[in-house]
Amino acid sequence: MKKILSFIIVVTVFGMVGCEKEYSVEDGGNSNDPNIIGADCRISKIVFTDSSSGTAKGSIAAIINSSDKVTDVTKFDSLTATIDYNSVPVFMGDSLYINPDEFYILDAVTKRVKSFQGLIDPSNPFSPKFNASYSYDAAGNLVGKMYAAPLINFGIPYLAVGYTYTAGNITGMSEIDLTTGDLNSDAVISYYPSMAPKNFWYLFPDEDTYAPYSQFLNFGNRPTNAVQQLKLRYYNPGNSVRDSAISNFRSYTKSIDNYITSVVMTGSNQACIPALTGKLKFSYKCK
Repeated sequence: MKKILSFIIVVTVFGMVGCEKEYSVEDGGNSNDPNIIGADCRISKIVFTDSSSGTAKGSIAAIINSSDKVTDVTKFDSLTATIDYNSVPVFMGDSLYINPDEFYILDAVTKRVKSFQGLIDPSNPFSPKFNASYSYDAAGNLVGKMYAAPLINFGIPYLAVGYTYTAGNITGMSEIDLTTGDLNSDAVISYYPSMAPKNFWYLFPDEDTYAPYSQFLNFGNRPTNAVQQLKLRYYNPGNSVRDSAISNFRSYTKSIDNYITSVVMTGSNQACIPALTGKLKFSYKCK
């Protein structure tokens, strides 16, 4: 989700002694063989570690129940032993509430995200609301998002995000301020053509504030191949480049049944995953 206002949700942590085990690396597969993840599995946790020392830096994790519904999302800072973000989503009909004021609406048949209603200032429950609508192509790829809010541009969409695909991979992103026509950001993504893992992560470079949900909800097809580089650029008004975040991915390891178990990410952190640089380790939840 596009970042409307920078914020960090910090929750009070009770019983931190018990958190070390809860947020450690775990086997979420449905196979008794540690080298096999299992059938019909998806990412449930990403642990960020220092690639040299192996020291844990943090993690993003979801609890996924037997009905394949997300019931908890937690971002954990291992260096300070604190929870940076936590949400206990609640399903009500076709809606998934991440808190009393913000919610996703899911398609009743495909279970894909159709829209999101959020707060312009997520730290203020009385903040004006915005709506993001999601569009998919016939193949099931997320190809665009459109943002509108009653108090911005008279309710006319004020922000558009578009995604391009090549050979089943998301290869480009553009984010345009519709009130000025300026480019806010864009991205180029490249892949290893010979590496096609099962059900790997989503890569939507514009995601920021609501990125903790990026890996755990259904946003259509996931990339066919393993990512090699993600280059994200930010622009000043008038479309001059202001900053960039470039990440490279190497040294993949896989299970026997072709799920990614780790990768080394160098360069910039990527808020859209969300992930910190270093060795990333993956756990899975299988049906």
